[in-house]
Amino acid sequence: MPSNYVLKNSPIDKNRIQKICKRVVDEANEDRKLALDTHRFFRQMLDENPQDASAKNLMVDCLKLAQTSKTSILKTVDLLIKLDTAQLKGSDKSEMDSLYSQLDNLTD
Repeated sequence: MPSNYVLKNSPIDKNRIQKICKRVVDEANEDRKLALDTHRFFRQMLDENPQDASAKNLMVDCLKLAQTSKTSILKTVDLLIKLDTAQLKGSDKSEMDSLYSQLDNLTD
């Protein structure tokens, strides 16, 4: 009869969370860079043709994307700080699960 596998350590330890946060931050930085590069492209299109309404709209969308990526970085850092503080205080399991789920939502 098979026995249940019992983990010796938590599957989501501090190192794993830091790796996830680093990945989120790296991806957000890359998204921001690409959004700003695309913004410059549409800006150049507007310099050539100031009446191009679609270029104006796309330029604004690129700026929104750049700001969203910066917000993701701030949320990630905030969650990492909250998680570290919660672990130091020895918070209850429901609060820890909530922080894990918030972090998981950022990686999607």
